[in-house]
Amino acid sequence: MAKENEWGIPEPSSPPDIRIQGIPPMVGKVLRSVAIVVAILIIFSVMFGSILVSVGAGEVGVKFNQFGGVEPDELGEGLHIVPPWVSVTKYSVRSEVYTMSATPSEGEHVGDDQITALTSEGLTLGMDITVRYRMVPDEASIVHQKLGKTYAEKIIRPTIKSVIREIVSQHLALEVYGEERQMVATEMQDELEIVLIKDGIIVEEVLLRNVKLPDRVANAIEEKLQADQEAQRMVFVKQREQREAERKIIEANGIANATIVQAYGEAEALRIINQEISKNPDLIKYKYIQMLQGQDIGTMIVPTDQGIILDASGK
Repeated sequence: MAKENEWGIPEPSSPPDIRIQGIPPMVGKVLRSVAIVVAILIIFSVMFGSILVSVGAGEVGVKFNQFGGVEPDELGEGLHIVPPWVSVTKYSVRSEVYTMSATPSEGEHVGDDQITALTSEGLTLGMDITVRYRMVPDEASIVHQKLGKTYAEKIIRPTIKSVIREIVSQHLALEVYGEERQMVATEMQDELEIVLIKDGIIVEEVLLRNVKLPDRVANAIEEKLQADQEAQRMVFVKQREQREAERKIIEANGIANATIVQAYGEAEALRIINQEISKNPDLIKYKYIQMLQGQDIGTMIVPTDQGIILDASGK
């Protein structure tokens, strides 16, 4: 029965001591504390957002604390537990491309977005540019704090324009348009790397494409290139003909040397034969008879003083 105070009002009874059967009182208190904390986190999650954040492949997460601002340590790939008062913004750290082109559907902006620049001789060039870049993962929080999600439009686009125009102003139109185009693109990449790394951006490649010249200059350059190609072709033809002439000279020298050797051999052979004949005069008779053997001869004229009798009728 409930007790009454001095005014006759029943006093509330103390709450019953609820205990979980089989669990020590201390463990029960710990479990109740954990349950209270989880309940509070659930309430905060409903009020401020989820406490579980998943960062995808090729991404980093930048944390923004409602009580302290951007936190410098980024979240890597995977599932993370963050307090409800911390929001996470994800950034790609994969290779991205930024294209400025005259083709309406090719670049980041709709329409003709080609870069125009003046060369060292004052000619206006139009250029399609593609820059491949990626964000430094450890610099994502700084990029988020300074530039935000639209950092490509805020820093990469204007930097590309500025650097491209500066590099082109140091070259002739033929250098940008012709065979030295890759060298010019390398200079652009080197300069962009120096400028953008300060903002946490790594430049991986610069592609200089579709350089457009004024019509009269383009025609003049094409004619010059054709003339250079023709001159190179003539040099090749001349070298080929020179090699052919040298080959013929070598061949003629070989033939002449062979003729000389042959003539020398024949002369030496005649000398030896004459020497032998002088020693043995009958040798010439033997050679003469040897030459006539096997031949079909109807009439034969022989020296009368040789004493040779042959049956010319074959009987």
